[in-house]
Amino acid sequence: MNQSEKKAKMREYNKKYYEENKEKIKEKQREYYHKNKEKEREHRNEYAKQYRKNNKEKIKDYDKRYYQDNKEKILEKKKEYYKENRDEIMKYQKEYNQNNKEKRQASRKKYYQKNKEKMKKYQREYYRKNKEKK
Repeated sequence: MNQSEKKAKMREYNKKYYEENKEKIKEKQREYYHKNKEKEREHRNEYAKQYRKNNKEKIKDYDKRYYQDNKEKILEKKKEYYKENRDEIMKYQKEYNQNNKEKRQASRKKYYQKNKEKMKKYQREYYRKNKEKK
């Protein structure tokens, strides 16, 4: 018996063994994956972090293209999400605002200081256009 005949015979044996023990093998695989789910997830996350760290420009370009190509789809999903979870979002926002008053005040103050001139310009223009409304 030459090498290729041995390999063919071994393949046949493996195929037959797999067919006979298919359910046992699948059950063992499920059990293994169930036991090692967290470990596997950590491994995938670590790999993804390393990949992103090493390929920052590539990822940035990909993300940019993806968001440009799927802009409408993303906006639709956001709208849908906000419609479905409106009450929950408002509740969360209200709690956040109550718990972070100082932080919000500081943020507003910083924003107004940074954009003071721009805001004055917009106000002047608005009042110039809407003199009759006064």
